[in-house]
Amino acid sequence: MTALNPRTIVGARSVPLERTPQRLDPLGAQSAWLLVPLLGAVAVVYAVFSTFRHAGQVRDLALALIAIGVLLLAVIVASIRTHPGFAPFGRWSHFSVIGVALTAGCLFTASVWGRNERIQDDWGQIAVALLLVAMPLYRPIGEVAGSAVVSALVVGGLAAAQHSIVIANNPVVYATVAATPILALAAGGAGYAWTLTGETLRWREVAREGQSRLEGELRQAAGRMIAQERMTALNTEAVPFLTALVRAGTVTAEDIEHARTISDRLRGMSVRAVDRTWLEETVDLALAPRLVNPGPPSSDGPNAHVDDPYRLERVLNADQRAIVGALIATVAARPGLDATSLRVTASDPARPTFLLEADIDEPRAELRRELLPLVSSLNSVAVEATMRVRAGQVAVRFAYPEGGHLDRGARRR
Repeated sequence: MTALNPRTIVGARSVPLERTPQRLDPLGAQSAWLLVPLLGAVAVVYAVFSTFRHAGQVRDLALALIAIGVLLLAVIVASIRTHPGFAPFGRWSHFSVIGVALTAGCLFTASVWGRNERIQDDWGQIAVALLLVAMPLYRPIGEVAGSAVVSALVVGGLAAAQHSIVIANNPVVYATVAATPILALAAGGAGYAWTLTGETLRWREVAREGQSRLEGELRQAAGRMIAQERMTALNTEAVPFLTALVRAGTVTAEDIEHARTISDRLRGMSVRAVDRTWLEETVDLALAPRLVNPGPPSSDGPNAHVDDPYRLERVLNADQRAIVGALIATVAARPGLDATSLRVTASDPARPTFLLEADIDEPRAELRRELLPLVSSLNSVAVEATMRVRAGQVAVRFAYPEGGHLDRGARRR
């Protein structure tokens, strides 16, 4: 173990995030999760209804039923993988869901091939389009556009190749009718996601400007707090000692040792107050309402709740700090928490890893419901986070992923 390499800090804070609502506003994207199963349910219901309407045109009923089953599989997978508990929703999950839904549509087309009378009431293009509407919330717009174009080409090509349509027209018209719902709904979802991410990025810039303006005031406030702590220590320790010394009129060996102890204590208090880290401040502020006489936790020895000798907290960027702070505050606010048990440990400078542990006497399901959104949010901002809840104990571990963007030299150390 060695000190944290500055290049590791730069590498960790420079991990690129995809421009998606899930990455830029993970908690907001979680609130929209219900949209996925709802749209999926609409797609399945419409598929069943459309298949029923095509009863006289179905050439292979078993294939038509298999198509509905495959679509249901795509909806289930999409609903599970986009759930906040499984964040983030990755590229291959996106391609798998749309690919399976597209396969389902192709199977339905095959089941009515040679007997299909109209393109516009087929359910394949509608089902794929409904699933594509929600994808821009989780995946980059360019990636979703690529899926939409490929799906439109496949569905449009199959429509153009059919020769049983009762309304005779150019095959290009058939292809256009089939492809339009996919392209239109995908474009609508992409437009919404583009606006949402744009507003989020603008809000971040405003927040950063506000934070910059407040930095000076915060430094002054911190200086006043440190001065107040030192003054309190002087009034409670140094002044009574000096007063007693003046009254006694003599200086003994014990007085010299006592003076040295007070001096070391005041010096250590000043150093620790100046060096107090963001993580220590966050934990101390969160626990302050729970402790009867919290005092300045880091002014008289190491912080009892934070073990970060290498100051690994420096690798956390603004988004990650916001989520970690919310996680600590949420744990500290739980009514069943044993405040003395909360501890945050940071280890491994090569791959900064953090472990939050606490004893909380509450039902396991309730704790998971409260903490899971924050753990999922950490997974959405380039951190691997896991949670374990058992026997009244909660442990949340989060670290930068193996093979990420951290400095390789630091890893070898």
